[in-house]
Amino acid sequence: MPDIIEWMDESGSQILWRHPKDRLSWGDYLTVRQNQVAVFMKDGKAFDVFQPGSHVIKTSNIPLLTTVLSRIAGYEKDPFHAEIVFVSTSDFKGKFGGRSQTKELAPLQFHGDYIFNVGDYQKFVYEIAGNRGIFTQEAFDEFFRSFFVQKISAALSNFSIVDVLQNQEKTSERVKGEVGKELAEFGINLKTVKFLGIDTTPEYRDRLFWMRAGVSADKLATFSGMEQVAGAMPEGSGAGFGFAGAVFPDLLKKADEAKAQGVQEDKVMIKCNQCGGMFSPVAKFCPHCGDPTDDELKGKKKFCPNCGAEAPLDGKFCPTCGAKLP
Repeated sequence: MPDIIEWMDESGSQILWRHPKDRLSWGDYLTVRQNQVAVFMKDGKAFDVFQPGSHVIKTSNIPLLTTVLSRIAGYEKDPFHAEIVFVSTSDFKGKFGGRSQTKELAPLQFHGDYIFNVGDYQKFVYEIAGNRGIFTQEAFDEFFRSFFVQKISAALSNFSIVDVLQNQEKTSERVKGEVGKELAEFGINLKTVKFLGIDTTPEYRDRLFWMRAGVSADKLATFSGMEQVAGAMPEGSGAGFGFAGAVFPDLLKKADEAKAQGVQEDKVMIKCNQCGGMFSPVAKFCPHCGDPTDDELKGKKKFCPNCGAEAPLDGKFCPTCGAKLP
């Protein structure tokens, strides 16, 4: 009595399913629904693909598989060992999220959503089911989530922090192109990738603002805190801008405005009498030549060891931050 082989997926949420019967007979009926295809497998290899419709399993229907089976004596009469893996042709949607870093090693947090489907059924079944032994939706979901986030993180590591944060739509397209090539090796067609949020840490936002405003990395390292850097900015430059909560394009605009007005280094920086380099008033050694800063600081001015602000020579507490003065 011929068997009927079919996949009843009422939920529509599964991408693949292996039929439990692995001893097939010529004359069995195969039913493939409209949102499915059926792929014959033998010894881990994917052979013929059956499109939607009703099919009788016979030698003329599966030429690729029967070419292999024809080497076995009596294959036309006896039940033969083979597997049928059903694959959904529907689109699948999902969400992703993770952490990465840019090429400047800036930390990133990201999340978004995606849409994909299976573009090459034989390749999909061969790579996913055959090579990796994935036959359940749970196993596929675990594999796909891990692989997808890993590849997105790798793609973002090739971008600059400004490019990533300034244009999420462009970033989405670039990531889709790079990750899509990787998924195509599994027969998966990545249709869309959309970042709904990409951000760095508040600390790196502040650092990026000051550096874009014209404070170089080595000079930024000599400041004791962001308050001191703000003191070097001209009035109305945006130094009081709430960087951590700013929309990124606005942050860059403020930084560019501050750069155009010029960073007034002499308001907080002191010139080394040995090499001429500028250093913070709380520095014990010049960052450029290593010379002790005692000569430049002693008896001339008094500075707060906590925030670096100038304080009265006879003062006991910093007028800026309230810290106790030495």
